[in-house]
Amino acid sequence: MFKSLLVPLDGSDFSERSLPLVRGIARATGASLHFAHVHVPHPPDDLLSNPQFHFEGVDMDEYDDRHRAEEEAYLTGVVRDSDESNLPADCALLHGNVADELATYAEQVDAEAIFMTTHGHTGMKRIWLGSVAYALIRHTHLPLLVIHPGKHGHVPADVRTLEHGLVCLDGSELAEAILGPATDLAQATGARLTLVHIVSLRAVSGARFFAPAHDDIAPALEKAEDYLGRVAERVSAKGVEVSTHVRAAERTGPAIANIAEQLGADVIAIATHGYGGIKRAFLGSVAGEVLRRSPVPLLVRRPSSGPRPVDAHGSTTAN
Repeated sequence: MFKSLLVPLDGSDFSERSLPLVRGIARATGASLHFAHVHVPHPPDDLLSNPQFHFEGVDMDEYDDRHRAEEEAYLTGVVRDSDESNLPADCALLHGNVADELATYAEQVDAEAIFMTTHGHTGMKRIWLGSVAYALIRHTHLPLLVIHPGKHGHVPADVRTLEHGLVCLDGSELAEAILGPATDLAQATGARLTLVHIVSLRAVSGARFFAPAHDDIAPALEKAEDYLGRVAERVSAKGVEVSTHVRAAERTGPAIANIAEQLGADVIAIATHGYGGIKRAFLGSVAGEVLRRSPVPLLVRRPSSGPRPVDAHGSTTAN
């Protein structure tokens, strides 16, 4: 059960969209809340749109001090709102690389999870602006709950009430690393869980150009169902309502997003290798693809050790 939660904020209304959910979980679990903002020095907003001489005589140190004071006042206000709700909370203004500082601070406050919003930029825009969520996945082994906008920029209105979670598994130890955080979240919110296993048609069919026949895919589907049944028994023993869902698909990411929409999931839970740079670009990331394709909040975790396969039935969920 969650006892300490880190909540990164950047001062925008958008970043605060995680607060209703975070505070609700804190009430249910008694968790302490740690709000953090990373100060990044920057020139006046209109520096790039005006001639340089307009800023002659401007004391940039004084400007930065004023900016820092505003950030501290902002965080103090967020903590005050939590205090009024009788929730234990504190805050910290950090300095340096955003992902590095947040990961380090999470260790200092013994955080068991990080809850945040992300703009979810993709393609060149994401490369240019960077993504704190993606960076944190590579910097920490803590579960990270990411709330993000959908295709039209809207965040789901019901993020504060999670009733149904989709847990993506593939039979590996790495994928099962998400079970603990997903179960904790379900216990805190009263949500039911659906364990999902995507059997890869590519793995079953190999190099063939045609889809495999039913007789070819049936053994893999049956094996996946047996596996999920065993895992469901373990989860159910913790008092969580759980069901299972197996599907054959060529691409895992789109299949997960589709199932989440069809079943009305409020959150998707998945483990990831958390690769960065060129390696992630070549290998791809199912978690990243789900984050881009689905407006549903994503609970993601990068385990501290590599995967040890349990079954070999051609699934690729945990990437």
